[in-house]
Amino acid sequence: MDTKKIHRRTFHAAALGMLLGAVAPASKAALPTASAGSTIATRPKTFVLVHGAWYGGWCWDKVARALRAQGHNVTTPTCPGLGEQAHLLSKDISLTTFITSITNHIIYQDVSDVILVGSGFGGVVISGVADRIPHMIERLVFVDAMVLASGLSVFEAQPAAVTLKRQQQVETMGKGIAIPAPPVSSYGVMDKQTQAWLTARLTPHPVGTYQEKLVLNNPFGNGCPRVYVDCIASVFEPLVEVKKQLRNQKGWDWVELNTHHDPMITEPLVLANFLKTV
Repeated sequence: MDTKKIHRRTFHAAALGMLLGAVAPASKAALPTASAGSTIATRPKTFVLVHGAWYGGWCWDKVARALRAQGHNVTTPTCPGLGEQAHLLSKDISLTTFITSITNHIIYQDVSDVILVGSGFGGVVISGVADRIPHMIERLVFVDAMVLASGLSVFEAQPAAVTLKRQQQVETMGKGIAIPAPPVSSYGVMDKQTQAWLTARLTPHPVGTYQEKLVLNNPFGNGCPRVYVDCIASVFEPLVEVKKQLRNQKGWDWVELNTHHDPMITEPLVLANFLKTV
């Protein structure tokens, strides 16, 4: 991962539809830059948006609509056992299950030059997908996402206290197979309508995806340019140490977004405005 040094910019939530900047990627064409109020003329892009823990493809609704309104192609698959596939929840669902599901989604969409976006836990999934089908991916975008080295599981990478708490929740509330969703109050500032929408859709997350180690057969990213979007409006404890380690690694384009951990929920227009620049 011997690429350019990290480039940093901050995108402010208060700007909403106003783009304040962009970063230069480690390879391929440079990310476009826009000044306030300007319009970027680009070809239609293909986005595959991968959700994090307790979510489904539904969490990307406002982001996807904003991108499609700009002429881009967007799909938002749901991994097995979550969202509209909650009826498939079982002890047999693993990280490999998720990676295979998203890999097959891309293959069967018959697309190329995919901008593959992973939020939160979805960062682990897109890492595995890139290991399998790099020729179909134009860029990887990690939105405040978990990043694992090959041979580690999420339970091993996040703080021990967080892991212990979730393991206890699996046994006491998750029937031994799932991690219960955190309270909506922990997701950042949002209006009552959004809180109700979120509460009605969150589902327990298959614990096997946190237990299984990520196994990569190629160097991380497998040659795909990658961007890390650091959401800085509030601290998300499971990622504090992960981010510290990433800042010292080469090969990342680093962007700061002044949003909470799940901007597709709390600040969807800010996130959509950023994504259309990558």
